[in-house]
Amino acid sequence: MKTSDYDLMLFYFGYQTFIKTADDIIEQYGMNRQHHRFLFFISKLPGITVKELLQLMEISKQGSHETLKTLKAKGLIEEEPAEHDRRLKQLYPTAQGEALIQKLNKAQIDLFQQIFQDEGNDWHAVTEAFAAKRPGYDIIKQFKDKRH
Repeated sequence: MKTSDYDLMLFYFGYQTFIKTADDIIEQYGMNRQHHRFLFFISKLPGITVKELLQLMEISKQGSHETLKTLKAKGLIEEEPAEHDRRLKQLYPTAQGEALIQKLNKAQIDLFQQIFQDEGNDWHAVTEAFAAKRPGYDIIKQFKDKRH
């Protein structure tokens, strides 16, 4: 399959729709996408160390400080020393953190399910359905028939 500029634009807009679904929810809690990403991985990998989380997310320690501080202050995560090495800090979601990540995940899963139900499994149809929810999609539609 030859990838066209239209395919790249579709993917961009599709991703924006997918991610904005959760962004709109987490912003109601005074947080942003980075908080969501941290909370997601801490929820899915309870006990992950700060170092492991930073490696997984490919970010610096400096870039994580405020995000972790906010998640702790809002009671969404807890930090505990590792039993095998008390110098390491392990991160765990709280019940409140789990409830929020479930809400965020549900919104994104519901969106996926609706689009797959409407469009089937065709990559272009699914990606177009995601992309069509973005304001910029009207601008790129003209490239659809110029893919090949």
